Amino acid sequence: MFEHQMSAVVAAGTVAARIDAYARLENSACAARLAAMADMLAAAHAEDGSADRERWRFDNWSAVCAHIGAAQAITSGTASGLLMDAVALAERLPKVRALFAAGVLSYRVVHRICMRTALVKDPGALRAVDVGLAAEFASAGAMSQEQQDTAIDALVLLHDPYAVRRSESAARSHRVDVCVEGGSGTAYLNATLSATDAQAVDERADALARTVCEHDPRPLQVRRAAAMGAMGFGWDRLPCLCEREDCGAASTPAGGGVVIYVVADPEAVGAGGPAPGPESVPPGPEPEPPGPEPESAAAPGVGELAAQRRALVTAPKPVLAKPWYLHTWAELVAAYAADRGEFSPAGPGLVLGGPMLPAAVVAQLALHARIRRIAHPGEAPPEPRYRPSRALAAFVRCRDGTCRFPGCSRPVADIDHTVPYPYGPTAASNLICLCREHHLCKTFWPGWSSRQFPDGTVQWTAPDKRVHTTYPRSRLLFPRLCAPTAVVTARVPVKTTAGLRMPRREQTRAQARRRRIDDERRANTAWVEQYLRDCVPPI
Repeated sequence: MFEHQMSAVVAAGTVAARIDAYARLENSACAARLAAMADMLAAAHAEDGSADRERWRFDNWSAVCAHIGAAQAITSGTASGLLMDAVALAERLPKVRALFAAGVLSYRVVHRICMRTALVKDPGALRAVDVGLAAEFASAGAMSQEQQDTAIDALVLLHDPYAVRRSESAARSHRVDVCVEGGSGTAYLNATLSATDAQAVDERADALARTVCEHDPRPLQVRRAAAMGAMGFGWDRLPCLCEREDCGAASTPAGGGVVIYVVADPEAVGAGGPAPGPESVPPGPEPEPPGPEPESAAAPGVGELAAQRRALVTAPKPVLAKPWYLHTWAELVAAYAADRGEFSPAGPGLVLGGPMLPAAVVAQLALHARIRRIAHPGEAPPEPRYRPSRALAAFVRCRDGTCRFPGCSRPVADIDHTVPYPYGPTAASNLICLCREHHLCKTFWPGWSSRQFPDGTVQWTAPDKRVHTTYPRSRLLFPRLCAPTAVVTARVPVKTTAGLRMPRREQTRAQARRRRIDDERRANTAWVEQYLRDCVPPI
């Protein structure tokens, strides 16, 4: 299949030619990968009983996405997006698919084409758009994303004006996006609101920022940022960080309806006293004292965690005692090299289902958090019930962190018995965390099976008999949570769903997709009518 591209790679006489040849080979391989995904979906639809499974909550599409996600170590959501493009190429855009398979188009361009032609319904218009796009992009040269969208929309407008993707942006003009920066403990909030809602948020943030006492070390803008979190927790005031015994402001906020679970070492949460608020969960028994570290004159010092926590909210100390232009180059280099920072004396924490937090951020959080110690079950015997106790459930959630299905990183929804109860006991070595979708997959879909080990490792066997291994998320930061628990004995039953019922959809996924397309086309009506009127020349 790739003989032509490989020959081009071998025959490339320059580095630039080799780069181009490899790019075409990569495009062809991506096209073949998407074609295989479309074939997998077609095979699922051809199996007996597939029509009934289309109304299952975990339907044929979900099953194929789960299989693709496990095979490629990607999330089911990412697999679903790839499968959407694969189906569009296989069923709607044969000319574009041929260019993609030949290596002429990259997946980035193909994705834009599939997305922006999704509303075209008439077969004749779709064929004309496919032919026009193939001709346009086969020799278009380099184009920016904006130029690509313009070219695609121009062809769609020519053949089916109601299918132009324009109402999408209007419907989503008001939105809130939260982008988490991994490892720094910081997130970015971008929001587009109505003018009245924005004014209310602005005044509420200002009011909450002024509920602390005059000794709080944070400037107003930092307190306004903290007020956004207070709104999220449902607090009616902001915790004061002055740490004075005679603080005139309330030291702890009223309890809200939102709880954030953070797993952290005892050294980190020990920097602040426990109080009601978001829950911080230190794992396991007290750690063993660390061994001696190798001596190094150049190694940065290990600072005091409480001081590092306070440094997060206070103004930074100036590096230079006078303006930089009054220093010589040697003085500048020496000044900036003098303070090399400090290592944290405690390890980072982990938001369950979320990002990693530096120890100083965890220590600041612990000032107003409810702290619960997680006990490792060790060799404790199984619990004599179906639902695990609160302590056992907390341990399993902190050990696993996210869904344990291969390729999935969703937050935990259910704690599931690997070997179904009562064949398998309610014990740490037989319990894993799953999201609801993959819980349904494991329970109902034929061909999937799993095997759990005492350290929390799980081996999944897919319907094609390939084995995928997943590990607890705490394995790197909190290895104590992955210490082996009591080995359990269980009789693995033949997989059966007798007495169980898969939740069903009110309409199939295909019906829902057709309705969304019709709604978006209908939303374009006024715009299209005005466009057609503008196209009529004045008399």
